[in-house]
Amino acid sequence: MTASTTSVRTIALQNTLLSYQLVRSSRRSVSIRVEADAVVVKAPRWLAIGEIETALRERAAWIMRTIAWWRRHARPLVKPAWQPEAEVLYRGAMVPLSTQQGRRDDVQRDLLGIRVTTSSSAEPMTIEQNVRQWWWREAENALMPRTTMMATRAGRAPVGIRLSRARGQWGSCNARGEILLNWRLILLPPELADDVIAHEVAHLFELNHSSRFWATLETFHPGTRQRRKALAEWAGLLRE
Repeated sequence: MTASTTSVRTIALQNTLLSYQLVRSSRRSVSIRVEADAVVVKAPRWLAIGEIETALRERAAWIMRTIAWWRRHARPLVKPAWQPEAEVLYRGAMVPLSTQQGRRDDVQRDLLGIRVTTSSSAEPMTIEQNVRQWWWREAENALMPRTTMMATRAGRAPVGIRLSRARGQWGSCNARGEILLNWRLILLPPELADDVIAHEVAHLFELNHSSRFWATLETFHPGTRQRRKALAEWAGLLRE
């Protein structure tokens, strides 16, 4: 199978010059997706640019409306000051950060916030490194058992569960039955992280987004489709 090719093009829509990513592959039809920071168009290799841009113009109102929605709702990147008294994101809430000196590097969550112990000076780079490592461990400890539990409830076990550092998606499931979860899910409200997990578990039954997929998802995790906009508001984190 020939690999897809990607290029960046521009088009004028409603008096606005818009950049979009054009992904050409062996697919049979055109799809248009508006993300937090990009418009992605997927098209067959053989289709002329004129026909692709006709499709964009036909959906111009929807595209510009969706871009405006993202600008209002997409959360910005989380870039803490990485110093004492700063706040960092954890499970959907901003939590205060404190530091102290100790014999070894450590991060603990307590009633007052997130406490970072450093064996050297509390430089921003050291604090950031320790917190990021802690976020990853928290993701392993929380997300992977949750996936196993949800898959058991659905009645189909994945072949494997791993964390990922993907910049474009919260999770994925491949044809072998392996589920990948973005470690940044630990930053989301738990109910939205659960929605992503359930979505990937449902792909163990249906590797598509057909009506059967949504019906399967609804049977063991109701309401996910209705909460998709709530999840979309956190999409800025995927660029962090």
